[in-house]
Amino acid sequence: MRGARIAVITGASSGLGRAFALETGRLGGIDEIWLIARRRENLERLAGELPVKGRVFALDLLAEDSFVSLRKFLEEERPDIALLIHNAGRGSVISFERESLKDMEDMVRLNAEVPMKLTRLCLPYMKGASGIINVCSAASFVPLPGLSVYSASKSFLLSFSRSLCRELKGRGIVVTALCPYWIGDTEFMEKAGAAVHPLGLLTAEEVARQGLSDNRRGREVSFPGIMSRLTWLGAALLPLSVLLFFKRLFGA
Repeated sequence: MRGARIAVITGASSGLGRAFALETGRLGGIDEIWLIARRRENLERLAGELPVKGRVFALDLLAEDSFVSLRKFLEEERPDIALLIHNAGRGSVISFERESLKDMEDMVRLNAEVPMKLTRLCLPYMKGASGIINVCSAASFVPLPGLSVYSASKSFLLSFSRSLCRELKGRGIVVTALCPYWIGDTEFMEKAGAAVHPLGLLTAEEVARQGLSDNRRGREVSFPGIMSRLTWLGAALLPLSVLLFFKRLFGA
């Protein structure tokens, strides 16, 4: 509908993306939520649970055709995008030598390239008093053995987010880098192959709530949970060898 304020959420079929959609609908100020992910059935189920209209886009963001379809749709609809949340991502706990080149390439593309491309696509339809949330990670603060490509790709997203925050400030668009620690109630840990559950696990609901709150407050970086902030402080104050020692010592 014309004049409606739209929220666009990627990776919305489960976990944190689903929590973002439910929390966004609950907070108000948004008339319609565009749900982007590969699993149509999950998206349709979620759309039926939202307190506002949900529109389903069953797309693989690693396929160039998906961006062609989105560009065409945006040009036809010319929506007022009030919120853009880049949540789609992937990671794996595995040594660099054992990880397949295809998995690494897809990880870099989904975690770094896709948010860049989708932001460029959506920006012409964003006005003042709107926001962008880039789901980074506490891993973006420090190089992590066993998560080398993941942490590097999230570091790119953090740097991109902080730079963009300053570029778009004059337009009234707030860009927030959301940097959670491990989230216990999503599919990510299982898919990533995490063998143990570390200290300080968060829930998807509390991470989504914190990210949305910090974006509305104009914050450049969001630190949900104590472990996220401690990782950031440790990376700023300690040599990498010392920081990694303490992470191993406390199972963090």
